[in-house]
Amino acid sequence: MDNTFKKRLTTFIAVAYGVTFFMYLIMFFGLRAGKDLSVFPNAQMMFPACGVILGFLLFGDKEKKIPKAGFIVVLITALAMIGMSIASLIVPVTTIETQAGSVTNIDLYSQYVLMAGSLIAYILFWACGKEKRKNVGLSRNKIGMSALLVFLFVVLFIVRLLISAYLGKFVSPDAAGNLQELIGALTNPQTYINALSILLLFPLSFLAFWGEEYGWRYYLQPIIQNKFGLRLGVLILGVVWGLWHFGLDFMFYTTTSGPVYLLMQVITCIGLGIFFGYVFMKTKNIWAIALMHFINNNYIVVFSGGNADAIKDQTVTLSQVPVHLISFLVLIVFILAPIYNQKKNEENA
Repeated sequence: MDNTFKKRLTTFIAVAYGVTFFMYLIMFFGLRAGKDLSVFPNAQMMFPACGVILGFLLFGDKEKKIPKAGFIVVLITALAMIGMSIASLIVPVTTIETQAGSVTNIDLYSQYVLMAGSLIAYILFWACGKEKRKNVGLSRNKIGMSALLVFLFVVLFIVRLLISAYLGKFVSPDAAGNLQELIGALTNPQTYINALSILLLFPLSFLAFWGEEYGWRYYLQPIIQNKFGLRLGVLILGVVWGLWHFGLDFMFYTTTSGPVYLLMQVITCIGLGIFFGYVFMKTKNIWAIALMHFINNNYIVVFSGGNADAIKDQTVTLSQVPVHLISFLVLIVFILAPIYNQKKNEENA
């Protein structure tokens, strides 16, 4: 490894993991004080991209043109989200009821910050020119294939929901009606109208989802795969990505069953990581991966009638782990794709 590569990798780890751990310490004190922690996840999702961006700005090739304006907007937005996260533990909090569920005033304001930053960055990345986008892995490659793979992901997402709903009734009596509710949603034309409509919101919130994928898929995946091979590398990345969520798994998604939720989180990240890794190797289009991540996080509300509050303070049991694993086999099976048989991956970072 040359010195520049080491500096960029160190910067990425320091931001993606160091800042995340620092925020977990703040979350811990907020949790003990009974504060709402809803702002923290969206802030954390931006840290991997910030690590890559700082590497470009501090140690990148000075001769290469990069979209500095867009990158700076991303960094400013991330800093603002960190500030909003800390503010949510200090300032008076009120609850506001919305169609998506209840939300605190600080959480709502943080969404406005994320929307503004996302829209400005999105425009700047569109307007910066092909050369700058290519130099930092933001090219919109193979649009047709990318669109087909996004559609395939939606189909597999629905299959995962059906498997979970069907098998869930065998491990939890409370889940007996989930399958009927899901089938009702799948046979309702309004569901698909909502599914298409929600895609229009992607430019207004893409920084959170792109923030993770630009770090994990664009930057870290090629590094780990070139070290361990394509197949083992993507599995290691899935574990690395899953463990990165550990603070959220113990303090946000659940506060009563952290170890089990963390296990399910690792399974989720391995499954998604295999499919996302497959798509990225096929297309080199990080925008398609970011859109899939957006779909994965938002379509649960569209297709299962969930509520935005449902992701917080969950209770999970070991009996749900096999169901979770089986549902993700539809993505994990892509580890057998021929592209994973190759010895090396093209260096992207």
